[in-house]
Amino acid sequence: MRFLATFLAVFMFVCVSAQRMSDAEAFFNQGHYREAGSIYAQALKKTPKDGTLNFKYARCLYEQDQVTEATLYFEQAALFGFAKANRFLGDIYFADYRFQEAAQAYDAWLASDKFVADEKIQVTKLAAKAKLSAAMLERVEDIALIDSVKADKADFINQIKMAREMGSFAFSADLLGLRANNYLVAFQSGRNDRRYLALRQNDTQSDLYQSYNLMNEWGEPIALSSVLNTPKDENYPFVAADGITIYFGSEGHDGLGGYDIFTSRFNSETADYLPPQNVGMPFNSPYNDYMMAFDELAGVGWFVTDRYQNPDSVIIYRFVPNAERLILRNKTPQELRDAARMRLYRKASVALRNTDMHEAVSQQFQTTLFLVNDTTVYHAAEQFVSERAREQFLAWCDLKAQGQQKEFTLAAKRELWSVTEEEEERLLLANEIVTLEKSCLLIEQQLPRYELEIRTLENLQLLTTH
Repeated sequence: MRFLATFLAVFMFVCVSAQRMSDAEAFFNQGHYREAGSIYAQALKKTPKDGTLNFKYARCLYEQDQVTEATLYFEQAALFGFAKANRFLGDIYFADYRFQEAAQAYDAWLASDKFVADEKIQVTKLAAKAKLSAAMLERVEDIALIDSVKADKADFINQIKMAREMGSFAFSADLLGLRANNYLVAFQSGRNDRRYLALRQNDTQSDLYQSYNLMNEWGEPIALSSVLNTPKDENYPFVAADGITIYFGSEGHDGLGGYDIFTSRFNSETADYLPPQNVGMPFNSPYNDYMMAFDELAGVGWFVTDRYQNPDSVIIYRFVPNAERLILRNKTPQELRDAARMRLYRKASVALRNTDMHEAVSQQFQTTLFLVNDTTVYHAAEQFVSERAREQFLAWCDLKAQGQQKEFTLAAKRELWSVTEEEEERLLLANEIVTLEKSCLLIEQQLPRYELEIRTLENLQLLTTH
């Protein structure tokens, strides 16, 4: 009788347990992860080394956005032979910038050979992306951040304020007089002779185009280069002051997320662009990184990303560009991850333009003598007959004021470098000095061009009015 009672008790327990697991499976398949997870958690207390149970419970946590807790159980599931857990671990590690571990997890899932053919292609690409990201993480650039600002994704280009001499951004549709604005961006050079536009032809992918200003008329846009354009979207072009270095966002070249930022240079020998290079971390991330631009006169750079933002927002980081790429050294893996995420950075020490002082200096230059021709000398902006010449004269005064401020800053930095003993600090100061020297040289080169254009415009206007 006692044997029969024990048998019945065990039988009832097995039946109840089976029923509860059946309920858990039903809840799981219907997407009721909280209810299913509660049952799986109880079952795991009895069989903690069951790979399937660990995986099912991990999935329930994962689907409820409890990723940290889920990771532990995915790892247990993989340890106890449930191979599919590696697929999820790869995604979790990648999002956490643990790229080497992500690559290993993806490879483990591929090695299990327990997937459909389409998934193999997808995971193979993810593994390659993780390995590329791991290599980039070893070469995170050391940048000096000035500030950051959140902006509306639909019009963030209006937040990037650079000197007129460096060029300007607009929407391609606005420049071409089109009604539809699909947020494809264009960049117009500071000399107003070229436009670089993102355009979408026949509702296909967006590509980069170029248009020239000839005799005050803009020509039809022509595709920029098959080296840059891909079967996926390219957008957000910017061309540096040298006229041959381009930065742009692309979904088609090898990157980390959706859009990545790439750079290339025009090769005059081949009359085409060099293969684009990923600008690396921290500028690129597993999210969408759209655009990079520089004001070489002000010594300021921007990059735009949607990492950690709402779907309709981006964040614009403003930083001091390095004269040469500075790689972070002697950092722990966690510090490298934090730097790549923009959670760890240097605070910019280069003095930015003091607006009040700058305006005062610019006003001073506006009252200096300006030689128009052999018989005509102006001493105020109001004397210019040509409106365009007057605008360029004011820009020339502004540029001279920038140059003077930079020369003062450069002298101070050189003096500081000469008395600094710490090697790392000297290296950072040297980088800032080189950046300032380049800005000063660029201003020095720009000033005569402005003067020539001002004189040409004003003399042409004087000829037509006499």
